[in-house]
Amino acid sequence: MEPLRIPLTIIMPVFNHRDEVRTMIDSIRANDFCGWELLAIDDGSEEDTLQLLYHYAEEDSRIRVVRRDRQPKGAQTCRNIGLEMASGEFVIVFDSDDYIAPYCLRQRVEMLSKRPDLDFMVFPSGVYVDNRFVTAPHPYDFGYRVAEDDVKMFASRRLPFIVWNNIYRTESLRRNRLTWDDRLLSLQDADFNISAIAAGLRYDYADGALQDYGYRLFTTSSISKKISTQAHVESHARANGNMYDAVRRIAGIRYDSYLYDGMLSIYNSGMTGKGLNLSLAEALVNSVRERNLSHSRMLKWQIRITLLLQKLLPARFARQLPVAIYLLKNACWRKKKVALIRKLINAQKQ
Repeated sequence: MEPLRIPLTIIMPVFNHRDEVRTMIDSIRANDFCGWELLAIDDGSEEDTLQLLYHYAEEDSRIRVVRRDRQPKGAQTCRNIGLEMASGEFVIVFDSDDYIAPYCLRQRVEMLSKRPDLDFMVFPSGVYVDNRFVTAPHPYDFGYRVAEDDVKMFASRRLPFIVWNNIYRTESLRRNRLTWDDRLLSLQDADFNISAIAAGLRYDYADGALQDYGYRLFTTSSISKKISTQAHVESHARANGNMYDAVRRIAGIRYDSYLYDGMLSIYNSGMTGKGLNLSLAEALVNSVRERNLSHSRMLKWQIRITLLLQKLLPARFARQLPVAIYLLKNACWRKKKVALIRKLINAQKQ
């Protein structure tokens, strides 16, 4: 392996959506930190997006276009390719349809450089809406210290941070052989982050840092809107099983009740239309049968109750009623999270 030569590698899978890609690359190039390489890993984009990538590569020698050359298709494979090729001391993994602030790269490199005791560092994000970077508190802000126990948060799928919130030491990822599960079509970020924690990587929140990443809302490229195929059903069941295994490696059975809430999160968010996606529900039941039989039985009973209620009630209400307590807890958490973020932002301004 060649020695690391530059401070920072940015890994960015790309699949179509030329205009969003343009916004993201322009925001990277507008940063006031110059010591980076961008590995744009193409996942089979159409010609207009490819031409845009090659145009940027011709203009800026720090940008390299890499075509995915192995299966399976997907961002997870592209990220693994990028990590194998990274030559930076630090590595950041961005989505191609978002936005970063002009100070993002410098802030992250400088703050992690001052913490040789850490393998990665977590930075706060905002949202990107209607071509504006919005830093006001929002339910889709991540990277804030909003809980005392991140493992508990990941178990319950109340994600404290996403991969793009983080900057990693490249050697730490390689030494621990951390890669993305290429059999997951979604939920990869939570899977990677809990795997990093389970592997013992040391991390901390960048207290006092400015929000530096804009998560794009209402984008047509969001994979969460496409979860309806059998492949996605199988992927969700695998992600659920992975989370059970990782959390139990860290904490035994201590967080099993939170893992059940996390499964209900997948169960509800992965439903197509308004009613019950029976295929997904049964796949989740099967994913935990050998990990926690009581959880498997509990979810199976909730499904049976839903099927009975569907004969009397609208499909959506029939699905939600058996899990009403969970849905209420989750709604309360979203409000609490925004309040906590507002408190942290206000404290920083004082």
